[in-house]
Amino acid sequence: MKTNTFSKSRIVVITLFALSIFIITSSCKKTSDTPGTNEVYIQGMAFGPSTITVTVGTTITWTNKDGVAHSVTSNTALFDSGPINSNGTYSHLFSTAGTFPYHCMVHPDMTASVIVN
Repeated sequence: MKTNTFSKSRIVVITLFALSIFIITSSCKKTSDTPGTNEVYIQGMAFGPSTITVTVGTTITWTNKDGVAHSVTSNTALFDSGPINSNGTYSHLFSTAGTFPYHCMVHPDMTASVIVN
């Protein structure tokens, strides 16, 4: 007489496989595509938001969400991040009021600005 060992083994393997898939998909959930306060995301070959308004004394943090390097480079040489690799960040403290346009040195068509009141 044949036992149900094969069926039990199959159930255990299927259960472990399903559990593994669940764990993998749960741990790979995408983080928010929306930057928080005083944050700019670099994604889709653009700065988002393209214009951010803050008060004097605010630090802005840029996060590169793209798979290629970008920079955050002031048009007036006030700041320059150098290359920011994927998932890298750069922060700058804005201590004076004004409008500060910037671009990506690697992709000059990527432009944005910080308005400081």
